[in-house]
Amino acid sequence: MNLSLVSSLLGSASRGLAAAALTLALGGSALAQSPKVLTSHDAYLIDEPISVQFFNGPGNPKDWVGIYPSDATPGGPPSTVWRYTDAGGGTTGLKEGVLEFPAGLSFSGDWKVVFLENDGYTILSEMPFRVVELGTPLARVDKRIYAPGENIVVTFSSGPANAKDWIGVYPAGEIPDGNPQSVIWNYVDGTQSGATGVAEGAITFTGGITAPGDYVVWFLVNDGYDTIASEAFSVVAPTEKPRLLTVSPANGATGTTPLASFSASITNGSSKVVVSSVVLKIDGQTVPAAVQSVEGLTTVSYTGTALQAPLSNHTYVLTFQDDASPANTVEVTGTYTVAQYENIQLPAPIVLETFDSTAEGQVPAGWTLKSYTEVLNPDLDLGNLDSASFANWLVLDVSRFTGSFVTYSDPENPDGWETDYQRVLTPNLLNVINNQVITNLANGRMLFGNSGYRNGASQVLYAFSPDYDLTGKTDVHLVFNSLYEQNQDSMGALEYSIDGGANWLPIVYLLDRNDILQTDGVVDAELTFNEPSSGVAVFTNDNGETVGGNYGAFIAAPISPALAPYLSARVDDNRTESKRVEKFRLTQADNQKTVRLRFAYAGTDSWYWGVDNLGFYSISTTVTPPALSFSAGANGLTLSWPAGTTGYVLESAGGLGQTAWTPVPGVTGNSVTVPFASGAEYFRLRQP
Repeated sequence: MNLSLVSSLLGSASRGLAAAALTLALGGSALAQSPKVLTSHDAYLIDEPISVQFFNGPGNPKDWVGIYPSDATPGGPPSTVWRYTDAGGGTTGLKEGVLEFPAGLSFSGDWKVVFLENDGYTILSEMPFRVVELGTPLARVDKRIYAPGENIVVTFSSGPANAKDWIGVYPAGEIPDGNPQSVIWNYVDGTQSGATGVAEGAITFTGGITAPGDYVVWFLVNDGYDTIASEAFSVVAPTEKPRLLTVSPANGATGTTPLASFSASITNGSSKVVVSSVVLKIDGQTVPAAVQSVEGLTTVSYTGTALQAPLSNHTYVLTFQDDASPANTVEVTGTYTVAQYENIQLPAPIVLETFDSTAEGQVPAGWTLKSYTEVLNPDLDLGNLDSASFANWLVLDVSRFTGSFVTYSDPENPDGWETDYQRVLTPNLLNVINNQVITNLANGRMLFGNSGYRNGASQVLYAFSPDYDLTGKTDVHLVFNSLYEQNQDSMGALEYSIDGGANWLPIVYLLDRNDILQTDGVVDAELTFNEPSSGVAVFTNDNGETVGGNYGAFIAAPISPALAPYLSARVDDNRTESKRVEKFRLTQADNQKTVRLRFAYAGTDSWYWGVDNLGFYSISTTVTPPALSFSAGANGLTLSWPAGTTGYVLESAGGLGQTAWTPVPGVTGNSVTVPFASGAEYFRLRQP
């Protein structure tokens, strides 16, 4: 979302809504405090971009906006198109903003836009609109909300081109009939004499309307009161004080990133934010936040440099003043809890494959491939996801995912499809290696397996590594950067062999969390792998047999209850959560001369799996607990433990034994200062 569009009047890109629905949408006030959603227009042409505003939402990161046919109920048939309110992966909670649906809708008829809460189907607000055929008369205002006295620009199209066709503005609820008179009006030629007939154009009403309220612009025929189009808008006095539009993390947020990260946006009212007055404190300490003010929007941002401990609790306080006399002071406070994450400590690798020296479209020397993917387009084209190039694993330059691809072999595919695979590089800031947050999981080139945007019925592809000599190596771990996205009917599988591929051992099986089945509350690996499913890929094997339709068809390890710990639940269509640095202990690979990997990916027009920086490491699993030290000062007791130690939570209690231990607030990095207590107080580091 482009927050610069959100001015003190809620958006210079805002436009009108259906005349009959305006009062319903705004409840008599454009700034009503209940959640609202507004389309930018009453009616759209087929495939015309659609802009949607939302107001006064609860601010959950996964609040979302969906577009449905007018008679559909959310939670039943899926939405036709949808987006989280942050226009991305649902990581930032926004209470108001603008969302764009650039491809519009391909079918005329009655539709509705629905504002829904927190990845569910609780309706916060909805608004009807229409999609019409080319040639349908339209009348539109250039903004959804105007200030008193602001110029109003009305565009019209597909009119009958009579010289006396005219544009009139009336209060909402009034039907043009000559009584009462319009508030403002002009003939379509921009005059009040009507000398020239035009079918389309624009009229500017200089000075607009001074009285706040809800209004409708009407397109009328030949000096009469037959209406052929309308659109609604509001005139609203600016808010008195600056208002907070967004804040991240939201108060009470959990699962935040290891580095302290804060952002906020504030829109001016009739008074303005004094930029020099903005102060941000994290855990009571003032931090050097970046503050900018552009076109009435003030943004505040800060990212720390020190890791915050997993599951540690923190506070923030944002304060600022406006330029009113006397000045108004605004204070925003919140708490957040850091996600559980692992700070992976990697020594020098035993073996490391970066894929950077391999030509695009190939695989590294010694790797072998097998594919049972249906190929409908035999061309080798690295820019076409449906071509034969993507019928198997291949090495690709990461830069390709910053641009566009042809999908379904159709060069005229919608913009939203051709750029969709930019999601491959979505960062997940919960990945930490050697005390550093990893912002780019793929660099240079990577190994890539694809299922998405293909016309084939099933995509089943395997990649086998060469044999790696790990003689004399112990505590063997496999670590790699995984750019995976789950689909409801896809699976990623990784196995290894120590006997030249005669037998295979499990490493991990990536499945939709809803497809991991249980019996009596316990994960049932046999049922999960053997249960038939109509959505799972089916293929013809080397013996001419039709196989598949269950996840067990794609793995090589024997199916037994022993596979349950290797089932890894993933989230359908989530572009972030499976972007991970994956680390696995390969217990039977220690001191083995021939360790081979088997990557399997199966889907039916599903998503993808990218792999980079694939390495074997010797990582000792012996853990030495960190020492907790303390020193007394004027402000209290400072507790600290070695820098770089992660995975521990500092807790305190008033006694030992059965006394409850609670997390110590305000921990920054690996230290905290606490006030002296009146009685005994005990502290401990605990690894959850």
